[in-house]
Amino acid sequence: MNKKNLQNIIDKLEKEDRKEKAYFGIFEYGGGPDESFIKASKEGLELFALEILKAARDSEELLKSEKEESVFPLGFDEDWIDDDCSTYIQYVEPIDVIRTNVKQEPYMETWKDKTMKFGCISAILIAIISAIVGIVTIVKWVI
Repeated sequence: MNKKNLQNIIDKLEKEDRKEKAYFGIFEYGGGPDESFIKASKEGLELFALEILKAARDSEELLKSEKEESVFPLGFDEDWIDDDCSTYIQYVEPIDVIRTNVKQEPYMETWKDKTMKFGCISAILIAIISAIVGIVTIVKWVI
């Protein structure tokens, strides 16, 4: 989508005042950011989309700029954002790379990961040994 088409959509969305009815928040329901959800009204989703469309519109200019860090700050400090939401998106950092070319850092196993493996295996072994001892004891008691 070119910049003109994006600007047309942005202009249409900005014509209406949605802020009074808008509600938007990103929350975690589990143990981390991989377990997140959005709670939002229709107007809140439209305002969120508006901010993302503005970032898309300006991304080419940010990529061409000479700044070391080119980011597009999002206007999510508004009244329509829930103060209790657990995840805030502060800015968009545009990149000019195809997804398959983005290199991910390999995951390095930490000492906590190693300890967790050892703890789980130990707990399973203790449970198995306890079950065997219990069965043997019951069998001896019955006989």
